[in-house]
Amino acid sequence: MDKKRTLKTLDQLIQLETKAVRTYDQALETVTDSVIRAQLEDLKARHADHAEQLSSEVLKMANEMIAKHWDAITSAALREPLPDCGPKIRIVANG
Repeated sequence: MDKKRTLKTLDQLIQLETKAVRTYDQALETVTDSVIRAQLEDLKARHADHAEQLSSEVLKMANEMIAKHWDAITSAALREPLPDCGPKIRIVANG
């Protein structure tokens, strides 16, 4: 699987985990039984943890992609000098 597709899939999973957390929040607004509330809190925490872990992987992959891209840019710059793009000034003497 290519990196872009992997990142898209991870993003979708993060969204699902985040929706699950919000769903547990909604359930916790109405449930009063302490045993059930504790179970809901535990499940909510698990989904929040999964979202955090997935986000960490996305950041790691993005940083690797940026570093690889930056390496390619600097490597190309070292191989080929930058063209002289400075302003051209012509001095003409009056007189």
